[in-house]
Amino acid sequence: MNIRTKRLANDFKELAELVSQSDGKLTIISTEGNPPYCYVIQYRCKGIERLQNGNPLFRYEHQVKIYLESEYPRSIPKAEFLTPIFHPNVWRNRTICFGSYWTVSETLAELVLRISKLIQYSKDILNLNSPANSVAKAWAEDNLSRFPVGIENFKDSISNSERIIWNDLP
Repeated sequence: MNIRTKRLANDFKELAELVSQSDGKLTIISTEGNPPYCYVIQYRCKGIERLQNGNPLFRYEHQVKIYLESEYPRSIPKAEFLTPIFHPNVWRNRTICFGSYWTVSETLAELVLRISKLIQYSKDILNLNSPANSVAKAWAEDNLSRFPVGIENFKDSISNSERIIWNDLP
């Protein structure tokens, strides 16, 4: 078994454990590969779907497709929302902009947790310095007191959560 295959297998196992301990807040909708290299994850938490007259319309279920390319874990996974979202760190085509932060030690489960914090506008990972969506950035800057929009904490569900250093994220 090569290093990538072993990492993919370990990621799947750790993510499955996180999902099983999430009390239904996370679901693996589908996978591709054996071990999986592509996932569709469903999140049950509060996020902003869009604005209406300057006010957020909330969405409580989100689906994200995560693709672990052939260079993974040396390269950051690709991730895109399959459901609508309004966020400064998500391009209008729904691709997530993770910035330049990525280390090979970050696991898939940790990335899934990072995306949950992104959905909920968690202030510790909200990056307004390099936005993917300038309209969402302008709105977010004017509404920082509203964040986070959700309070679901997926972090406690993972046994290695102390390895996640959220303050280092862009």
